[in-house]
Amino acid sequence: MKIPNPQTPESDNVVAGFIAAHPEFSSVYIFAGEPTFVQASGRSARLDEEAVQLELYSDLATTIIHQQLSGKVARVFEDRLMQSCNGVLSPANVVLLGEDGLRLIGLSAAKTRALLELSLAVASGELSFEALAEMTDDEVVARLCQLWGLGPWSAHMFLLFGLGRLNVWAPADLGVRKGYAKLYSLEDMPSINEMVLNGARYSPTASLATWFFWRVLEQP
Repeated sequence: MKIPNPQTPESDNVVAGFIAAHPEFSSVYIFAGEPTFVQASGRSARLDEEAVQLELYSDLATTIIHQQLSGKVARVFEDRLMQSCNGVLSPANVVLLGEDGLRLIGLSAAKTRALLELSLAVASGELSFEALAEMTDDEVVARLCQLWGLGPWSAHMFLLFGLGRLNVWAPADLGVRKGYAKLYSLEDMPSINEMVLNGARYSPTASLATWFFWRVLEQP
């Protein structure tokens, strides 16, 4: 895979611009390719489609499942939840499962409560994806953090993978911090406060740095 050239007709490509500005990520790009969330921003123009709203709901629901779990373990619970919902992860199906059904597939009491409160908020219209799409990143974080069990990390993941926002920096994410230390050959992993300050160098496309730091850890 060749490095995208910002001087070519691909100059409007955000990935090309990011790699040109931060060449230290070149080998990571060659290894991992282009982040899939770059295309997710197109969802915002199709929020009147039920399928898109279900995708966004699913993004939030699976983010709750992934909280404080390894990806491998979280995917087991995702599969169980999908099977229990007869292949359609929707607010109505999760509410129908209820607390007993969610606990039966092995979810903790905290994840069960968070999933139910999210599902009820979406089903009732209290949480509107159309409204979220019109908000700034900070406003989205503030709104989602009003829901029980959703914190800044979960909100950042939704901004990144759900809405495809391009300037999402996750300074508290352990993978991002480890990836940062590995890429820059640091002896110690940076603190969260240091990472907050470090994020400014990647603006206005910090989402790419966030994603590439995860991929750094996958490189041999």
